[in-house]
Amino acid sequence: MKMKKYIAALLASAMTISTLAGTAASAESYGDNTNIVVLGDSISSGEGLAPGEYTYAQIIGDYLGGNVENYAVTGYETQEVLAQVRSFDSTQKANLADADIVVISIGGNDMVSYAISSLLEFAVNIDVIAEGKTAADFPEKLSFATLSEFLDKEKLKAYISNLSGMLLFNDKLDSIYNNITYTDDNNNADAYDQVIAKKIIPNIEAIRDEIKKVNPDAKIVLQTLYNPLQLDAEYEKNLKASVSSSYFSAYIKFKTIFQNTTKRYAEMLKEVEGVELADVYTDFSSTDENRQSYGWYFTKIQSGLDTMDVHPTQAGHTAIAVSVLNTLGETRKDGGLLDLTFKKLPNSANYPAYALEQYKKVAGSYCLGDTNNDGYINSADASIVLEQYALLSTGKQASISADMIEAGKVNSDSVLDSSDASLILGYYAFTSVGGKGSLKNYIAEQ
Repeated sequence: MKMKKYIAALLASAMTISTLAGTAASAESYGDNTNIVVLGDSISSGEGLAPGEYTYAQIIGDYLGGNVENYAVTGYETQEVLAQVRSFDSTQKANLADADIVVISIGGNDMVSYAISSLLEFAVNIDVIAEGKTAADFPEKLSFATLSEFLDKEKLKAYISNLSGMLLFNDKLDSIYNNITYTDDNNNADAYDQVIAKKIIPNIEAIRDEIKKVNPDAKIVLQTLYNPLQLDAEYEKNLKASVSSSYFSAYIKFKTIFQNTTKRYAEMLKEVEGVELADVYTDFSSTDENRQSYGWYFTKIQSGLDTMDVHPTQAGHTAIAVSVLNTLGETRKDGGLLDLTFKKLPNSANYPAYALEQYKKVAGSYCLGDTNNDGYINSADASIVLEQYALLSTGKQASISADMIEAGKVNSDSVLDSSDASLILGYYAFTSVGGKGSLKNYIAEQ
């Protein structure tokens, strides 16, 4: 894939997080310890995950052994989440009232929508709109697809290749940044729209208040937003060598704007009272000794250059789950899906150092059902349970560690026996024919 094509997509997408149409809520049970409600957008709904991969909400639910009601909807902005909570039916209100924890990831689409609207207005003024399209054709709900449809990428490339065009383009990006991040503390603040301060934060506070009306005791965890526009150093080096200097300058400008916006949002969320903050921003942006940032590791940014897919991968959902669990201060010996997903990551050996430190704080010493600690739950684990059961039932010592014995006690009766092996085999058969969900979810459904 040509790097110029990548830059064209980058320029078109600006600060895009998917704003596609909504998806249905989901409910899963991993036990009766904790009730969790999830609100938000495509990050929480699991947009872009492959079959058999798990959202951070599922990982958290499995880890805590609780029930998860995920009401996140792809494309939602803060005002839509607010309207959603206010219009909850009796069942949804009851679930919210019973929630021990409410996890929220929101705000990205508000900023994206604003940025896209501003960029489209700019595109009209500089005449880089696609042939046959006009501003009157713009849909009410703006998205990355809108930019792809309405921008003439070749015209845009030609425009920014000119120095004066590049300067005006940079000025527009600066204006968008100021309009999104300025507060009353900034000079000439009244001249800017203050999207975070005047729209996003008030909506989040209203969402918090609506939750507290129904459930004053719920612990509300609010996530910061990560910055996905961080490329691998070698990848960025190749990018620089393959495009014009003006193109690369445009990328650097986007990168800086994106970084500053997500950083500023994280700072401003600290002022929201009555919530606990999961610092996803820092976990994703953790740097090594060479100041290499790792947003690319946790997202699809380098695998979908045409679409500029910035959604979290399985590694990203694992990191978000870790961030939330560390915020909650919850630790379990049974790491469950958290440990399984980590072990199955194709590049877990290269997991960023800072994020790895955070993972180790909550990682379990075993995973229920995984008696050989290989990251999979299958017939080999059932065989080990039967072998150990035979030893223990005849008064002999187990030949595996105490943690692995605990991993084999899947039916929660504190005894390792053939019924545990049967459940493991049943789950293995279930997943072998396309069944989805964790072992805890499978057992809860039995």
